[in-house]
Amino acid sequence: MKILILEDEMHNYNVLRHMLEDLIPSALLIGPIPTVSETRQFFLSQSEADIIIADIQLNDGLSFDALSCAPDNIPVIFTTAHEEYALRAFEYNSLSYLLKPINEEQLHTALQKALRLFAANTITKGTSRNTISFHSLSKRNNKFRERFMVKTAKREKMIHVSGIRYFVSEQKNTYLKLLDNTSYPINISLEELALQLDPQRFMRVNRKFIVPLEQVTETERLSNGKEKLILKGDNPPEIIISRMRRNEVEEWIGK
Repeated sequence: MKILILEDEMHNYNVLRHMLEDLIPSALLIGPIPTVSETRQFFLSQSEADIIIADIQLNDGLSFDALSCAPDNIPVIFTTAHEEYALRAFEYNSLSYLLKPINEEQLHTALQKALRLFAANTITKGTSRNTISFHSLSKRNNKFRERFMVKTAKREKMIHVSGIRYFVSEQKNTYLKLLDNTSYPINISLEELALQLDPQRFMRVNRKFIVPLEQVTETERLSNGKEKLILKGDNPPEIIISRMRRNEVEEWIGK
């Protein structure tokens, strides 16, 4: 996934970059681009982006003047210190309008909206992956993924989601862990994966893990104030619930 950043102040860019690296570590960040003219050139040269995060006031004008050159299917998250542009922002495919200083939780919510559109566009275009068959997406009304095709040494193997213990991201790779503790690499990021799984059954509980509800036995409050998720079975992984997702995870378990 490519995220284009339009920003003319390096401090603001660095703050945003650190948040994005935490929220979407697999994303490729493009920029920062500080001017309207450079942004226009980016799009006129057929360069591509999946999401745009744009400050409104750039060095040589308003980013609106450059976004008129952007493809109309790219979601835009605006970041600004000025409230008066909010109405105009929605003329440019705006999903969210975040006031500076940016709140990480609000950014997370905005990115979730953008990622849903990104996943929909990806599936619509028929994008293929080396180790995953998107034919596993239901062709009926069920929009959530029920099975995966993974490659073994001799053949391809079909795995139903009911046999999955958890998904984990390690060293920029994603692995599918089964109930028998075998694992398989899958060529898809946790961000995209979370959008394809039924949110009633699966939850991304931190930047590394997606777990199925049926594998959760309890949560444990640690002495440092953090909260740990306990899974069924022997030798469960240590899963610390993300502070930002704690309320969401607790509500999900409660349901």
